[in-house]
Parts: sequence; C-alpha cells; structure tokens
Amino acid sequence: MVFSFDGFHGTSFDSAKKILSNNYELSIGDDEWLGDGVYFFVSGVSTKISELAEKWAITQSWDNDKKIYKYKEYCVLHSNIQVEESEYLDLTIEDGVEILSYLVERYKDKIETIGKKMKFYDGFILNLARGEGFLPLEVVKGNFYIKFAQERIERINLRTSNCTICTVYNPNKNILSNSIKITGQIK
Repeated sequence: MVFSFDGFHGTSFDSAKKILSNNYELSIGDDEWLGDGVYFFVSGVSTKISELAEKWAITQSWDNDKKIYKYKEYCVLHSNIQVEESEYLDLTIEDGVEILSYLVERYKDKIETIGKKMKFYDGFILNLARGEGFLPLEVVKGNFYIKFAQERIERINLRTSNCTICTVYNPNKNILSNSIKITGQIK
C-alpha cells in the first residue's frame, strides 16, 4: 500500500527558488523533532496546514540574536509526498507510538551512553533505527506543539499539540511534485 498526502514547507523566497531547481536539503541532527529529513506541515491536528507553514516561514525569518529579519520575502511550497506503508511511521496513532516505545527499550543502553544531555530523544532514536537499518523509515509523522511568532512574543508555552508535521528522509524518492502555494512580505 502507498500513502499519499500533501505537505507544506515554509521558507524564504530565495530558498524556495533553490528547492524548486535542486530539491530540498535535509535538516540533520539528533535534536530534530523526528530525526534527519525535510519537514512539512501535514493534515492532522489542524486542517489549516498551509497557514501553519506560512506562520513558520515568518517565525524563522527572525534572528533573535541580531534582532533583525534574515529575510523579508517568504514562501510556502506545496509538495506531494508518497511513501510505501513499510517505510512509513505514523506517531499520531497507537501502533506508531508502540513502535517508538519499542525503539526506546531497544536503544535504552545507547541513550544512557551518549554522554550528552538531550531534552528530547525522538530524533535520536529514529536516526539510530534508520542508521542501523532496523527500520527502513522514509517518512515519519507526529503531532507537536510549535511556538510560532505570536507564542514566542507572548511567551505562551503549551503542551497540547497545535500541528502535525512529517519528515521526509529522501526527498528525491518520496516527493513527487513541488509548487509555490503562498508568497508574502514580512512587515
């Protein structure tokens, strides 16, 4: 069985042009929400997924250290994502959470020996499972609470998920099409 869904990725307009000509670059690191990959807002907790991607693009434009915008023009890309059932982990359902719990048990010793403090282990565990070939994961989906600009300004910090995101490990394999959905100016 093949799963197919729409993903929305918020970024700068310049980055969007690069993506359209060269495809996506992966976010890499064990501290990434769902491990290495390209991140998208997808249907789940919210149906306003292109708006969430737009809010993310605006939020990411702000450089908190320099107190300036890194870019003034933003874009939301719409991508069609397809993945084989055997390469897909859905952490929004009970079966997916059980698989993640199993991975935690499997990698408990490695978690204890990494020697660094991590706030969350999701990305680390998923990268381990993928890197060791234990699970042939290409796409992982989960529900998260993301602080957008307004939440950061007002220092709102909730635990209740406000969006569903997915990560795609191999965009050349699992993303069939990309198109610009929204463009805008940061005021």
